[in-house]
Amino acid sequence: MKVNNYSILNRWRNCNSNSANSKLIKSANNLVEKKLSAQMNDSINIETSKKLIANMEKLSSIVEIDRKKVEQLVSDNNVLNLSNGSFYKLHTSNGTTAIFTVDDNGNAYMPFNELGLDENFTLTPTDYNEISKTSRLISSLLQDSSAFLVRTGGYSNKEVKDILGSIGIKPGWFEVKSSSQDNKFYLVDNGLVYPEYQVEAERRAFNQRNWFNDGFTTDSVFTIEGKHYKLDKSGHLNVPKGVGCIMDNTVIKK
Repeated sequence: MKVNNYSILNRWRNCNSNSANSKLIKSANNLVEKKLSAQMNDSINIETSKKLIANMEKLSSIVEIDRKKVEQLVSDNNVLNLSNGSFYKLHTSNGTTAIFTVDDNGNAYMPFNELGLDENFTLTPTDYNEISKTSRLISSLLQDSSAFLVRTGGYSNKEVKDILGSIGIKPGWFEVKSSSQDNKFYLVDNGLVYPEYQVEAERRAFNQRNWFNDGFTTDSVFTIEGKHYKLDKSGHLNVPKGVGCIMDNTVIKK
């Protein structure tokens, strides 16, 4: 029997469900109201909610696949190092455990078959959306050293920064590696991602330019990554290799 959202919340509020369950029920009901789920339509029943919770618990209980331990999907010193065929877990905003693997072509994805999940397995649309965006972003960074796929992937800058932050990547230089790919990028605080070669090209351009011709003096200050640089007597900067010297990351006081 279908019941309305208000009825569901009241029935569950009277149960001794924990906060994680309540959060999931609330999320599922919000999705119903927005008509994002064809399965739930304009109402949700208790059995559907129980099934979603059971699926969450099933995923969280998986600690090993094919005798391989499921590791945490997290970077180390801004380096995300993935091994092809290994498995990694990450929690969505709902608290659902998402499990990813990477193939030889740099595709990061959730291996439903290997996880023993049949066609009837389901999660909330919010979870599916987060899992999809995370896997697509990691795949794009592995497969494309130019960051073009990231720029054109339909993400907002905030989404890129938030997803990378969820796996421990902070603004600055970062690397994404697998057994067959190794790409280096620069993440600006505003969420923009630049390829290594572009950042280095801009640094060289900064150093080669005679800033005196643009009205700058030896008193002018260029602040890059929080460090101050001044022009030499010939009107040039001497920014060392490895500094994230891009206009998005530079403050100039003439």
